[in-house]
Amino acid sequence: MKKIFALSFLLGALPAFAAAPKCQTQTFGQHTSRICITEVPFQHDYYTLSVDNAVILSAPDDYIENVSLTHTIPEDAGVEFPLSNQGAPTVTIQGGCLPVSEKQTAGSKTVSVEVARVCSFKWGNEQIVKDLRFSFE
Repeated sequence: MKKIFALSFLLGALPAFAAAPKCQTQTFGQHTSRICITEVPFQHDYYTLSVDNAVILSAPDDYIENVSLTHTIPEDAGVEFPLSNQGAPTVTIQGGCLPVSEKQTAGSKTVSVEVARVCSFKWGNEQIVKDLRFSFE
């Protein structure tokens, strides 16, 4: 019984062994964006986009390639992100982190290996991240 408990405890704690996030920032105009990638061994990587120190989204690697988030601004909006106020009733955050692959030889076979991700996002008409490259070892 103790072995089962210890094994379930160890497996439940696996996310605690995530490496420190890899983060990069970019500034466009008055707004600073940050993308962090959290890698967990044998699990999905998670991408977190923050703008002006506010987390906007977090998604696993499978769903970060083509992101579109649309917000309708209420007429009586009391609290809005500054970038949401672009004069239109709706604003959309669009973009993603696209994989970059290269062919490598593994034994006698040639395989495609993901070597990087390149991230770009726009918030309405404003570029918030452009061609931010994360290389993998």
